[in-house]
Amino acid sequence: MSICPSCNTINPDAYQFCQFCGLKIVTEIVTEIVTEIADQDITQPFDLEDLLEDLSANVESENNWEITHKKLTDLFVDNAIAITVPINISEMPQADKTDIAEEIIAEDDQLKDLGEVIDGETNISSESKLIMSSDLHLQNINYAGKTDVGKQRDHNEDDFVTIFQTRHIHGKSQISDRSYRGLFVLCDGMGGHEGGAEASEIAVNSITNQFLPFWIDTLPGKKKLHKIITNANQEIFLKNETEKRQSLSRMGTTLAMLALHDLNVAIAHVGDSRIYQVTNRSSPKLEQITRDHEVFNQLIDLGMDRELALARPDAHQLTQALGPNSSGQLDPAIQFFELTESTLFLLCSDGLCDNDVIEQNWQTHLLPILNKEVDLATGLDNLMELGNNINGHDNLTAILVMCDF
Repeated sequence: MSICPSCNTINPDAYQFCQFCGLKIVTEIVTEIVTEIADQDITQPFDLEDLLEDLSANVESENNWEITHKKLTDLFVDNAIAITVPINISEMPQADKTDIAEEIIAEDDQLKDLGEVIDGETNISSESKLIMSSDLHLQNINYAGKTDVGKQRDHNEDDFVTIFQTRHIHGKSQISDRSYRGLFVLCDGMGGHEGGAEASEIAVNSITNQFLPFWIDTLPGKKKLHKIITNANQEIFLKNETEKRQSLSRMGTTLAMLALHDLNVAIAHVGDSRIYQVTNRSSPKLEQITRDHEVFNQLIDLGMDRELALARPDAHQLTQALGPNSSGQLDPAIQFFELTESTLFLLCSDGLCDNDVIEQNWQTHLLPILNKEVDLATGLDNLMELGNNINGHDNLTAILVMCDF
């Protein structure tokens, strides 16, 4: 174990970043992909398109990244679907491959050191806080994302990205480790035709750029996750200041973010884009696990009667967004928890969830996906069609993430 020199958190020896504050505690970077991202200036937008072009070799590998990004081509300028490109390490320079192999062996040795041999098998101590010590194991993660301009808009200000990795480790100690990691980000821009779309793109790229290096070990801690979000906010804010945007012309965006590392989950949000989860272990259940940052909820917290608060003309006005104000005025909501059963997550912009569309239709449009009665892609298409029929006044975007036990 090693102690972070910044916050004194105890971290496993193999960790390159502190699991709480995110400080880099060793100097090695295990992949060329991470090195490229880590070296970028975080004040510049992360160009996913260039990354896809540079790293799009589709070669069989046991360590495989997939990045799915809303690509607005001429054909799908306002109605985009997810594009999935495998990114593999097989064609990296030999030196980089050697570094990765040494990293895998080192992790494997660490697992052996942490474990106790019982009847010829390695038993990982619960003190190691590794998912392998739990009786619960993820069997698979499936996901899909889609955005649509809606029926009344002529441009799309939403943006999203999904990044997913599975990793297999088979080391000399004969311990087999299969891990899952996923980052899913959805943004709903505001500030006019160009401003809203630009703000959502900046936020998606900035968060992706900053997040990936910390995936070498585990999810970023709360302090680091807060910093990642406020950095994205500051990038949009400085652009507003540079371009002297005022009042309603200031660009901004909401944020809904879901990050997974095996059973560990982190969610964060700003504004009124939402994250729901659907479970069915004891009985079918829908839960909205984010709370809108809007005037209505602020007034409820201050003790106002619900009906009076809802009747206000500014009830659904946002109280927080990325970009309009400096990071000192931003307070993103961040939660951490562990998966305990098969769970379907839905991230969506308000164009989909307005008018209680999710609350009134989840049993017909989400529960069948969880229960494997409808495949994920078909379920997403059905959900988007429903949202468009009811809420076609706005852009609508959704990401579905199915975690199977």
